[in-house]
This record gives sequence, C-alpha cells and structure tokens, in this order.
Amino acid sequence: MQFSEHEMTVAVDAAARQLFLGSRAPWRRRRARQAWEQLPAFQKYQHRAAAGEIVLPTLTALPERPAPGGRPRFSLGELLEAGAAGAQSLTDHRSPGAWERLPERKRRRIARLAAVTTQLALAAMPPRPEAPPAGGLQPSDD
Repeated sequence: MQFSEHEMTVAVDAAARQLFLGSRAPWRRRRARQAWEQLPAFQKYQHRAAAGEIVLPTLTALPERPAPGGRPRFSLGELLEAGAAGAQSLTDHRSPGAWERLPERKRRRIARLAAVTTQLALAAMPPRPEAPPAGGLQPSDD
C-alpha cells in the first residue's frame, strides 16, 4: 500500500515509542513518556531505525485500501501476511535465503511481531483527508 511520508513518519515514531516502552521494566513504564523525551537524539534515532526496519516493509506489503476521511483497516490475516512478507524481505536482504532457513515456528513469531507492531503504527497514523469534491479544481489544459 502507498502511504504518505508524513503517515510513515508518524507510524515509525509510534512504533519506536511502543518498542521503547516494552523494553522498560514494568515498574518504570509509568514514566515512559518522560523517559522518551529525555533520551538523547541519537538514541531516539536508534529506536526509530529499529522500528522502521520492522514497520516499513510490512506497511508496503499491505494491500491497497483507500480510506478517505479515516485510517485504512486491515484484517489480522492481511497483517500477518504482510508481516511475513516484510520480515522475509528484510532477512533475505541481509542474508539471501535466511528466511527459509528459519524454523517455521520462529517465522510465525516474527511475522506476528511485525503484524502487531504495524497494527500499533497504523492506529497512530492521522486520518486521511477526505477526497476532493467532484467539481473541484482540475488541472488546466494550458
């Protein structure tokens, strides 16, 4: 599916914050927002880069779904399929054939992680703008 740069940036940032929250001890999660804000810029970048490696290939593997005025919605099956496709492209990019060498159980877990993380990222995306009116501005023939 095609997303705007802004939508993808918001999605990756939300996934990075969520992964950061998950990496903290349970008794320290109440102050996660404050801890995120206090992180140095380079550490935030590292979290965003890691989240982007999970979320971006999965987002692009999703089927095209127009959603003017709202967020695109996907079934769990579609998310799992896109998660598997995204994880496969990432692992095969690093080491050709690596995805097939993984045990089936591990592939399913990785696909599920990518799907859940992408679902959180999709929920954080801003609603898409409404479609322009039918009688709206048209490109000129000049």
